[in-house]
This record gives sequence, structure tokens and C-alpha cells, in this order.
Amino acid sequence: MRQTEKGRLIYFPGDIERTMWLSGHTDLSRLLQNSIRWVAGSGAPVSIEGRGLIEVFAWETEAGFAVHVLNYTNPNVHRGWVRESYPIGEQKVRMQLPPGRQVARVELLRAGSDIPFRPAGGSVEFTIPSIDDYEVAALYSS
Repeated sequence: MRQTEKGRLIYFPGDIERTMWLSGHTDLSRLLQNSIRWVAGSGAPVSIEGRGLIEVFAWETEAGFAVHVLNYTNPNVHRGWVRESYPIGEQKVRMQLPPGRQVARVELLRAGSDIPFRPAGGSVEFTIPSIDDYEVAALYSS
């Protein structure tokens, strides 16, 4: 691990990401997650709390923002053959907003419904009730 004025670096002398995916080893997963958080520094713009194994990515759209949540929860996820979806429950989302931006509405595109949200000091919070295989939350700016 190294930190300079220009950034942060972590070097692993081995292929721990591949090893984690092949073995499903929880400690390696935690090591990777914590390393990414440290390298990223000030924090991720989107955080999600809930049960299950998910992948999240977000970006700004013409209408506002989009938060995609992919549900990988499956006993075979590390083996490459996922034949069935294992739905997951509530996912509590918190997204930092750029200065001066506000959200007027949050819509779950896969579920086809608007959901309640709460502004929270420069961010927005909402809960996705459940996710089958994926969900997209569209955040419309006011």
C-alpha cells in the first residue's frame, strides 16, 4: 500500500481477484472491497445496504441519474453457470448528488413503479423493495 500526493496504490503479488471468484472465499472478498474503498478515497457516490451479492453502477442521464443493481445472489455465482434467479429483499440506497441538484421523483424501471425517497443533506435516500435479477432506479432531477 502506498499513498502519494497524486493518489493511492495497492499492489497484490498474485491474482487474488480470480482466486476469490473461483473459491468464493469471504476473506478475499473483504480484502478486495476494503482495498477498493481505500483507493477510492473520499467515498463512493452510491452506497447500498441489504442482503445478497450485487453489482451496482450509476451515471448521470439527460433526465437525472440512473442506478443499476444486478443481483448475483446464487450458490453457483462463482462457478459460471447461473441457471436460476434468487430474488433478494430490501436494498437501501444512498446517492450523493452534485451541488445544486435535487431529485423530484424516483422510478423503478423494471418494477414499473414510483417509490418514495428522502433528500438527506446533499444526497437522496430510497429503498428498493426487492430485486429479482436486476433493477434500475431512475432519479429524475427537478
